[in-house]
Order: sequence, then structure tokens, then C-alpha cells
Amino acid sequence: MDGYDVIVIGGGYAGLSAGALLASKGHRVLLLERSRHLGGRAAYQERDGFLVEYGLHDNRFASEGAAAAVFRRLGRELKFIEPGEPELYRNGSFLPLPNNVGKIFRSPLLSTRAKLSAAYYLLRLVLGRPERKYQISLEELTSKCRSPETLELMRVLSGIGIIAPDLRHASAGEMAAFLRKALRAKVKVGYPEGGTRQIIEGLREELEKNGQILTSSQVTRLFLRKGKVTQVKTDTATYTARAVISAIPVQEVPDLFGGKDLPIKFVKKARELVPTAGIALDLGLREKVSEKKGLIVTPDPVTMGQFTSNIDLSTAPEGKQLLSWFYPLPLPWMRNQDKVKREEERLREMLGEMFPGIWEAVEWERVMRLSMVDGFLPRPGQTREDRPGFTLPGLDNFFLCGDTTCAEGTGGDTAFNSALEVSELADAYLKEAKGKEGEEEG
Repeated sequence: MDGYDVIVIGGGYAGLSAGALLASKGHRVLLLERSRHLGGRAAYQERDGFLVEYGLHDNRFASEGAAAAVFRRLGRELKFIEPGEPELYRNGSFLPLPNNVGKIFRSPLLSTRAKLSAAYYLLRLVLGRPERKYQISLEELTSKCRSPETLELMRVLSGIGIIAPDLRHASAGEMAAFLRKALRAKVKVGYPEGGTRQIIEGLREELEKNGQILTSSQVTRLFLRKGKVTQVKTDTATYTARAVISAIPVQEVPDLFGGKDLPIKFVKKARELVPTAGIALDLGLREKVSEKKGLIVTPDPVTMGQFTSNIDLSTAPEGKQLLSWFYPLPLPWMRNQDKVKREEERLREMLGEMFPGIWEAVEWERVMRLSMVDGFLPRPGQTREDRPGFTLPGLDNFFLCGDTTCAEGTGGDTAFNSALEVSELADAYLKEAKGKEGEEEG
């Protein structure tokens, strides 16, 4: 068995979490990551004293959220910094974002009619069981709404809540599940102290206590025999283990099997799963241009960003500032370079309007045109009840993990929650497998 109990493919949040959790249970783990860095779509890099992440990476619900739950399971504490209150930039002004019923009724952004209408639709979402609304879009839910202000607010809340600002492509049930959890949470969002580095390095430390991580190791093929994955082949070596966990997007899993040996229903579902996409813009500023510490949102188009260094001083050199911004766009748009370029220029114009002098203060910038931000767009047909599960029929020792599975939440939450689920399933399988091996040896 090469000394390994389980091989984890992929070193993002999900793979690192699953590997660390299984290592903590005494299983020998090998994690294979194709890039030179860990973190996947949550990777970070240090640049001229700045800590630059792969887009925005606040954690929903902070210490009550999924990332913190993984760390607690490992006997560690994940520390968070609470950012300032979110703001909406509209018509040249910054105003508190009306993201709950109380703020809606206090908001100067909305007319009395719009306040009543917005409160009504939020209550419709929160009341009842979310799963009954999974296959209904927010556009359908609000089809009788005649208030443009309410519809704009729904686009904003859906954009920042489940990264689905287009109401046609936002599941009312997924939004309802998010809102119900948000209402119960004491803290709505937290920024991990030290950024994603704290999460990635903490998981690395735990995994390496009883395992090994190999970066620059591209898995090229998985081989099956009698319903089990018997070999994991990379571009340089071949490995075996009792169990295998795939923590890469499920869209890529069929390729690992050479396009065969998998259930047809799963392959179709995996191939058709549509991710979220968009433009990520990071700016290293040689001087401060704003004191704002919370999430800033624009309504038309829906974009969001924050001065990360105002929340966590360690992310930028003293006297300088780091701004990270995200503009979600439909995946088909990302394949049209001219359209993406126009939207990027639109974003730049908005930032210049919001923060006069910002472009003169830029020391460096990074623009990423991303075809996958979160593994799935939470629309009808791609909800929790539709996405692939953690196991596949006919494959005894193979598990699926990551933000393209049926785990709760969106994005990073789905990744961490899937790791919690899969680590339990894999642990049970490994204990049974080791028990049978012991009986055979006896």
C-alpha cells in the first residue's frame, strides 16, 4: 500500500481539510497538488510586502462558520477579525447596506412602498422549508413585484449572499437557506486573521503530522479494478492506497478515468455543472485612499470589494493599502474577450468615481479573468439536491470532496462542509478495510 491509507487529489480548502481531518484520526495521508502552491482558488502570494489572495476571501459566519468547524474538529482555533458594516455605493453616496428587515425600514435608499415590498419578499424566503424553493428562481419568486428598488436590492443581496446577482439564475431555495443561517448567526462575516494563509498553513501543519504533501504533482489517470481505485498515476509516479479522495472540481473527474468506467448519470451531471465566474481585481496602493473597513457593494452592475488592509493591517506595508474587488459575470461572457474588456473598463470607471485619486496611487495591479470562482452557480438544477454526492455507485473506495458537491453552502463553505462529511465516510471505510485486512492476516 506504499504506506498510505488515503490519497487526496487537490490541495485547495477541501483537499487540505479532508486530508488534515483524516490525518488527525491516525490515517496516513498523501496529498497530491498539481500546482506549486497550496490553496487552489484560495491560494495566496506575498508581493512587495502585500499579502495578496485569490480574490475576496472573507468567511461567512466567522467562528460559527464551516472553516471554523473544521479547525475545531482538529482541536485548533481559527481567529477572525470582524470587518466594518457593509455599505452600498449608489448615486455618488455610500449608505448602509439594507441587508436585514430592520435596516430595510431604516434605509433612506428605499421608499415606503419599497421597504414593505422588500421585507415581504425576504420573509417569503425565510419562512418555510428552503428545499421546497430549490427549483424556483428568485425571478419567479418576485414575478409580481412592481418595485424596481426592491428588485435591485434582491439582486444585491443574492449577489453577495450566494454570488448569483442575476435573479433568473439564482435559486430561491439556496438563497433562503443562506438567509436562515445568517439570521441565526451572531457574526455575519469575518476575515481570517492573517488571511487565507492562516487557514492553508494551519491545515498543512495538521496534515503533515501524519502525512505528506507533494506539489507540482499532476494526477493524470486513475485505474479501477473490481470496483476500487487501485492506482493513482501522476506525470512522474504511480501511487496506491486503501482509499482515494478527489478534491478537484467534479467537472474534471471523468477525465481522470479516461472518460469511462463511471456512471453515465454522474458524468452528465458533472460535465454540465456551471460554475460562477467573473473579474477579480487587486490593487496595491502606495498611499491610503479610504478608511472604509466593510464590504462595499455596487448595485448596477452588482460588484463587491474591500480594503483588506483596513481590516487586517498585516496584509499591506505600513502606510500602504490593499484593495480587492470582484465583479461576477456569466460564464459565457468570459469567453468573449471584447465583452470582458468592456466590463473591466466599466469596473475601473466605477472605482475611480468611488475613490477619487485611486488610479494615481496604484503601485501595482493584478487582474484575473476567472472562468471558475465558486464550483457551481446556485441556480435551479444545480442546488444541493441536484449536485453530485460524496460517493459514486460501484466505487467502494472513492470519495468526492469540494465546492462542486452536494454539501451545504456555496464556495468555501461548501468545500469545508464537504470535507467534514467525506472525512467521516472515508474514516469509516478505512477502519472497516483495515479490520478486514487484520482478519485475513490472522
